[in-house]
Amino acid sequence: MSLKLVNAKLWLETGVYEGGLVTDNGAVSKIGKEHRLPSAETIIDAGGKLVIPGLVDLHVHFREPGFTQKEDFSSGTRSAAAGGVTTVLDEPNNNPVTASVEALKAKQGLVQDHAYVDYLFNMAVYAERLNEIRAASNIGVNVFAFFDELGDKPTGLMDTGVLYDALRRVDAVNGLALLNCRESDHVLHTIKKLKESGKNTLQDYNNGFPHVAESVGAAKRILLAHSVGVRTHLREVSTAETADVLRSLKPYMADITAEVRPDHLFLNQENTKKRGPYGQQWTPIRTKKDQMALWEALNDGTVDIIASDHATHMVEEKRHGLSNIWNSPPGLPAIESMLPLLLNAVHEGKTRLDKIVQTTSVNPAKRLGLYPRKGCIDIGSDADLVILDLDVEKKITADTMFAKPKWTPYEGWRTVGALVTTIVRGVPVFQEGEIVSEPIGQYVSG
Repeated sequence: MSLKLVNAKLWLETGVYEGGLVTDNGAVSKIGKEHRLPSAETIIDAGGKLVIPGLVDLHVHFREPGFTQKEDFSSGTRSAAAGGVTTVLDEPNNNPVTASVEALKAKQGLVQDHAYVDYLFNMAVYAERLNEIRAASNIGVNVFAFFDELGDKPTGLMDTGVLYDALRRVDAVNGLALLNCRESDHVLHTIKKLKESGKNTLQDYNNGFPHVAESVGAAKRILLAHSVGVRTHLREVSTAETADVLRSLKPYMADITAEVRPDHLFLNQENTKKRGPYGQQWTPIRTKKDQMALWEALNDGTVDIIASDHATHMVEEKRHGLSNIWNSPPGLPAIESMLPLLLNAVHEGKTRLDKIVQTTSVNPAKRLGLYPRKGCIDIGSDADLVILDLDVEKKITADTMFAKPKWTPYEGWRTVGALVTTIVRGVPVFQEGEIVSEPIGQYVSG
């Protein structure tokens, strides 16, 4: 279909342009004043509202295959569309783990007719499967996730020599290495001591991941990646110390980006004190001081990407942590609340709108090699668009969300600024609270 969007304020690289655009075969074919635009099959009047490029979220867990009771590709990508996200990079910690070409192909076949937004996969790296890196690159998967362990199985990457070799393999195919800033041996040692002493509250869980385990892990991985020269993305930055490490090292590094999650920007140990397992994250919620440092790092460019790390668990699973936090799986639903929270932060003066567009759309598209197909509004770019109402006030409520678990750590939070419509390759997918299309999402490759 072709789409004509009129009466819009388009967020272009050159500035905000008052006019409209037309799409052809899913791409923007013309930008101009309404009277100069050709006709189209569908017309949307933006009502003078701002239109930004669709968000690109390079950190989501849509749980398929193996854990579809928590989320699946259909519910996850509907949630993405409802959050203004038009492209997602899905994580490999499924069952089976997506750690081979065979698993990647099976996953592609499983989800290809169920996605409402465009998507990519990354592949988990194991020490004994380093040959899979080139094999995955040969089929167009060029993003590789480095974990110290997946489930109960170590990946072999806590060995620094093996980690270095794996990074070299990724560099050899010009791939992107996704690195978590974590010294897992220190974290596991700390957690063991807490459990042995009977410590089992949310704060005990938070204490199980010492700040220094993150900052040391970040420094080590940055220096290793720089030594190799591999394209690198550092994930889940959560502490003031890690922000300082990044600020010191990034200017001298070859090719590295870093992400912060919305929960670390908006939640802290004070406002989650009574939430128990519903405030429990894999990289835990930090202090107000850390939170302020992360906003500073975001605003000065030290952190250059925001990613949701949407990782859902059902209420029934989380309840197991009410009496003992170690019995609850860590993770929070995040993709639908991310943009409203960020728009509200703009309203409150914590950051600027151009910073939000840059870190949620432009930069992640570039990092994944999708720019300018994704991440901008321009002639020839995919018509992935989000219409915003920057003045409307809304309340975050889980019962209106499309994610399977009907809970959110932001229940009842009021935000100023909301999305009205999400368009994927020229097709309206989400409008005024409803999914309005069939699953049209496609697999894309950087």
